Amino acid sequence: MSDDGAGSPPQPPSGDAAMGGSSLKHHPALLSRLVLEHTPMALVVLDVRDKVLWANPSFLALAGVGEEELVGKPLTDIMRMVSWLPVPHEIDAELATQQWQRIWLASDGIESSRMVLMSEMTPESTPAGVSRILAFVDLRAGQAGEFPPFSDPHTGLASQWVFEDRLRHAIERADRHDQRLAMLLIRLDRADDIRQVYGESVMQTLLPQISRRLTSTLRSEDSIAYFGDDRWGVLIEHPVSPENLQAAALRCLEAMEAPFKLGRPPLLLTLAIGIAMYPDDGTSPEQLMGNAGQALGKARPASHTFFDRSLKRMLSQRMALRHCLQEALLCPDRHFDVVYQPQVDLVSGCCVGVEALVRWRHPQQGVLQPDAFLPMVAEMAQMVRLDRWVIEQVIAQHQRWQSAGAPLAGLRISVNLDASLLEQTVFDGRSLDRFLRQTCDELNWLSLEIDGKVLSGQAEVHSLLLRRLSRMGVRLVVDNLGGAPVDLIRLAMLPVSHGKIGRELVHGLADSSPFARQALSALSQCLKALQLESVMVGVETAEQLTAARQKGVDQVQGNLLCAPMAVSELEAWLGDHPDSQVLSKL
Repeated sequence: MSDDGAGSPPQPPSGDAAMGGSSLKHHPALLSRLVLEHTPMALVVLDVRDKVLWANPSFLALAGVGEEELVGKPLTDIMRMVSWLPVPHEIDAELATQQWQRIWLASDGIESSRMVLMSEMTPESTPAGVSRILAFVDLRAGQAGEFPPFSDPHTGLASQWVFEDRLRHAIERADRHDQRLAMLLIRLDRADDIRQVYGESVMQTLLPQISRRLTSTLRSEDSIAYFGDDRWGVLIEHPVSPENLQAAALRCLEAMEAPFKLGRPPLLLTLAIGIAMYPDDGTSPEQLMGNAGQALGKARPASHTFFDRSLKRMLSQRMALRHCLQEALLCPDRHFDVVYQPQVDLVSGCCVGVEALVRWRHPQQGVLQPDAFLPMVAEMAQMVRLDRWVIEQVIAQHQRWQSAGAPLAGLRISVNLDASLLEQTVFDGRSLDRFLRQTCDELNWLSLEIDGKVLSGQAEVHSLLLRRLSRMGVRLVVDNLGGAPVDLIRLAMLPVSHGKIGRELVHGLADSSPFARQALSALSQCLKALQLESVMVGVETAEQLTAARQKGVDQVQGNLLCAPMAVSELEAWLGDHPDSQVLSKL
């Protein structure tokens, strides 16, 4: 009896039992597992630490490892994946919506690396511990190469794989130095039309020529690569600003203006450019490339577009402001004014000097403060022109006060200078001391304020010029102390007489932290030890004035005492504040 039925196949159940068995065989969970295990697509499930929770047989075959070698280990310990570059949308719209990426894959279990498509998925509802699912499709089965290509065979440029490596290193450098970088994605307009009309052979001739034009347009430190599908990528590192990026994009567009002479008639080509900035538009290579692609998608032929579209409007406004400023610099007498702010001695309470400050009378925006336009003047390399105009106005005003016997003729006048005026090779070849000597004979009333960081960094270069200025009677003031590291010992070797404590340190006095007060005390004592008089600017509150007194500052300047004024207002103010009564009226 024990042998009855041995070796014979089980008989199918009947009735309800048969129905229950059929339901079990077709249960959705069993069917899903059947599909996952037999699909040609390689699938792997990862936890939050990127450790493998499960992989289907296709993935085990792709990686060349067994399940016991894979499960429970970080995927990066098993496989190496290079490149984040997304599949262009022209290839397959359905694939593009799934965020597929080209990946160069390698592992110890396979003989050579290969190119695959990878898609990363994060399901909305997952079992506990599951973080994401990766799917792979082998693009070159049986045709894998040992290494990713280092250059593009059609254009000779760096390959997309090299470009990705450069981008990752550039992001690390930008993080270390707190800088920006930018990604430009460039597309050839009407590429499909060119192929249809002229053929693929003509296109293969055009691509190297376009690449050479772009390369010659960019800086040597910029990186350019050909991505395929009539697209190029450009990596631009420091310095990066919207203005610089727009200028680079315009140069690339202008590089296409000359016709390409491949036959008759010559071809006129245009480009479209999408721009994304790190870290504003993305903090990873994937985000940066994706957002540059989005910007490119919105760009019209022969144009460029930022991912942040407000930048384009801002740049248009700045270009209009720049054009207006350029016209103003050509006729400064009609567009600029010089105003004066008193400097008061804390011991005597007397006004001992004034600082000359420039204002721009904008035709639409009204009177603009220096911060609104001086950085743009510097970008235009016109600070020498504007500062010389200010000095000429100050000298002419002092001569008028002298001729009238006005009390203001006895005050020292300070003028803040840009470092470019110290250079010997200015636009007209006149050094600063020569310019002053030709403008005025007697200059012992004039003080020139120069940024301390510039002086300490270029003390040896400009030491002879500074000594010539000192022999002419001009006093030299080290400006903006407390805002950046300055070598005071090196400055003490120069013929400077005053040190000016900048607004950054002064505004810090309002904080509850004692750091600013300690820094002010140390800086004041250091200036006294070097026999330099101290001037504190930006005094806006009684608390700041009290701190200046307590820490031994010699002179103060700021809106608490008096706002910058025109000449007529300054004369009236000085008449209302005779000696020693400036501080008493506060």
